[in-house]
Amino acid sequence: MILNPAYSLAVATTADGDRYVITDGTDQLHAASSWLQFLTNTGKSPNTVKHYGARVAWYLSWTVLTSDWREVSLHHIALWRRVVSNTPVLKTNGEEMFRSPKTVALWMTPVRSFYEWADSQDLVSSDVARRLTQVKYFAPGSPAGGEHGAHRQVLAAELRVPGAQTELSDPDWIDDPRARAELETIELKSRDRFLIDLMYFTGIRVGEALSLFIEDLHFGGGSAELRCHVTEPHFHVRTDNRVENGARAKGQARLLYASEDLIDRYVDYAIERSKKLGELDRSPHVFVSIYTFGESRGAAMKYSGVSKLIAICSRRIRFKLSGPHMLRHTFATRLVRGIDCEPQPLETVQDLLGHRSINSTKVYTHDLETAKKKALAAIAPRRLHLGEIEQR
Repeated sequence: MILNPAYSLAVATTADGDRYVITDGTDQLHAASSWLQFLTNTGKSPNTVKHYGARVAWYLSWTVLTSDWREVSLHHIALWRRVVSNTPVLKTNGEEMFRSPKTVALWMTPVRSFYEWADSQDLVSSDVARRLTQVKYFAPGSPAGGEHGAHRQVLAAELRVPGAQTELSDPDWIDDPRARAELETIELKSRDRFLIDLMYFTGIRVGEALSLFIEDLHFGGGSAELRCHVTEPHFHVRTDNRVENGARAKGQARLLYASEDLIDRYVDYAIERSKKLGELDRSPHVFVSIYTFGESRGAAMKYSGVSKLIAICSRRIRFKLSGPHMLRHTFATRLVRGIDCEPQPLETVQDLLGHRSINSTKVYTHDLETAKKKALAAIAPRRLHLGEIEQR
């Protein structure tokens, strides 16, 4: 997009740990570095902070060629949207392609977030932050208006990406029964088998899995010593563990039950972990590096390790897995739609997934809603023509 970008995303090591920053060619920090720290402090995942920072670094590099970022207008940001939309990107196979409207919209989100933060810090001399959104009225009966109509804050018309606001699409999930069966049975190392099964059969997020501590696993049931009185085998998803790997357990803390097969997988892993690490086994994390050597051996497993595992599984089952989230989507989709099981109430699935809002869970009903619409459309209404009832 820019041959020699003036700003780039970097990782800075501080007394409190590593953090993402935006620097120029002389390693001077841009004010946007404080915005990235703000995102971290307000609970954004490390992966989100990384992507937001990288995209704003590109925006700042483009802006520095023509303007001071503190004085830009809404028209300037609209021009950036066109640059993102009209600049081809190189695919891994060497072919060039243009970003989809949805991807372009995702590029604009961090720019808006950055300017709203900068305005709150009195760093912007223009009114661009206040012009990024506008109030729009939605009539009664419309999806956004509900029963009585509503006024809502929406993105300014100049920044909207044509084609980005399309009909809700199904989340990516493993819709091939053969691929699902193979994922459940392929041979993996004990840690990897337990991790895949944990995400696939409980719907836990990858960040939640990497945030799990051994003390969160109550596979023998609770006790007074554990301060837990749930007798069935279970584990706790917590959001406040002091992790060593930058993982983030977002959503709601919750309790999930564990099947006998899942417990067996964990026992296999725990035995191998003890044999391989011995005295090096000091991390409180459930998932640690036991198949590597050097400084990382025995350390908490990171997102990159899970990505590599998902890529291995994808090749082995001959099905494109875009990431660990597909296991969670598959879990939820099967429960909601009754695939290989009885359909479960939406509120139950919401609780299992840790969704704060039922609207987040309703995405898995999209296919059912489409089917219901088609079923109703198949029943032709009757209408009256000149005293004669005729079937349409």
